[in-house]
Amino acid sequence: MDYDQLESLRRHNSAWKLLHADNAPLILSFFNKVFVDDNVRSIAAVDLIGRLDDELFSLRERLGADRFPKSAKAYLDDWAAPERGWLRKYYPKGSDEPHFDATPAVEKALSWVRAWASVPLWYGVPAQYRVRPVAADGLRC
Repeated sequence: MDYDQLESLRRHNSAWKLLHADNAPLILSFFNKVFVDDNVRSIAAVDLIGRLDDELFSLRERLGADRFPKSAKAYLDDWAAPERGWLRKYYPKGSDEPHFDATPAVEKALSWVRAWASVPLWYGVPAQYRVRPVAADGLRC
């Protein structure tokens, strides 16, 4: 990989844009709950809006009412916009209700985050600089 390839990825890759989004922790944690933990492949808009409303309510209670100012529907519409590419909004055959599913960019971003989360924080730090936890009895673990 060279500079130009990475710069192009940074500008055009939806997964990279997702990781760099201001609300990436909200987006990724919500998508992980819905599409990974609950193993949902496709979900009706009304159901997804309800779930995001609940998530936003919980986060606003903890982080402050002004933390996430938009409605759940507005966030979902933003995340499904072509320039984002994080959700696919579509109408199933024979239905007039929109549905959503996660795009491959979401799967890629979640896999990157899971991979990073599995690496110990001290990875790559020389042993003499690592801090080992201290047990309640004062002994090193």
